[in-house]
Amino acid sequence: MKGKNIPFKKNMIQGGSIVLAALVLGVFMVCTVRTLKSYDDTVKVRGLCEKEVPADRVVWRISYNEKDNSLADLRTTVRQYNDIIVGKLREAGFTDDEVKVANANYEDRYTYSYNTSQVPYRYQASQTVTVFTKNLDLVRKLQQTLETDLVNHNILASSWADYQYLGLNDIKPSMIAESLENARTAADEFAKNSHSKIGKMRTASQGYFEVEDLDENTPQVKKVRVVTTVEYYLR
Repeated sequence: MKGKNIPFKKNMIQGGSIVLAALVLGVFMVCTVRTLKSYDDTVKVRGLCEKEVPADRVVWRISYNEKDNSLADLRTTVRQYNDIIVGKLREAGFTDDEVKVANANYEDRYTYSYNTSQVPYRYQASQTVTVFTKNLDLVRKLQQTLETDLVNHNILASSWADYQYLGLNDIKPSMIAESLENARTAADEFAKNSHSKIGKMRTASQGYFEVEDLDENTPQVKKVRVVTTVEYYLR
């Protein structure tokens, strides 16, 4: 009889081991599912950073058009007008390195007209003198008087100043850090309201830096803006 009980006990032990293993595996799977489920809960937030900075360069373009029926006379006039404009800029304090005179664009207007008798002047020249400078105050001061002064020399010119900010790389690191901090603050507030806690960062993407005029009346002051999008795990 004792010999017959040995296989029975062995089967009981094996069966119990299988049941125990199944229980352990089930508990492990439940824990794993809960853990993986927790990683499905995320929050995506955006962090904004804006700064106002002064422009550090201005590109000032001074343009005019002139017409004549003689191409040679027109070229002479353009050279004379260029000398007058460049002379005014030098008198104001701009250096030769800051002033650039582009090649004039000459056009034969008869080419585009079927009735040349209606075209009083055959040739037209378009000319631009450009100032590249960091002296913003000097540009703003001369802008108020140059066009009127040139009229006294029969030059009908128009000008346009493009104020630029070239120091973006210097402030990028601090602005990115601030935008990330603002994103984290928004995520913490969301977690607080949802009775959860912020976990590790899942993904992050940095938006483009935008540089715009502060407003239409203040082009010499720029507004720099960046938005960072961050996704955090919730637990």
